[in-house]
Amino acid sequence: MTQRVRIQNFTITQDGYGSGEEQTLERPFGNIDVMRLMGWALDTASHPYHGKGIGGRGLDDFFIRDFDNNIGAEIMGRNKFGPVRGAWENEGWKGW
Repeated sequence: MTQRVRIQNFTITQDGYGSGEEQTLERPFGNIDVMRLMGWALDTASHPYHGKGIGGRGLDDFFIRDFDNNIGAEIMGRNKFGPVRGAWENEGWKGW
């Protein structure tokens, strides 16, 4: 059978959280410490915004370098770039 969907690039904490509750414009990851969630990626040599070649080149770095390899499309909900719940209220807002 041909694989049709795979989950890639989804980060969770060791105790199973992918984001904090109470997401707002000021806190896009909610009430979770973003370094607890994404610190591993920010410490790699290949991270495009924070690494700048200063981190390690181990397995974590491989995952950052391979981030979009063989990805044809990204399917996401509107909550990825905004704390929107319920009915659409401000269709002019374009995200962070």
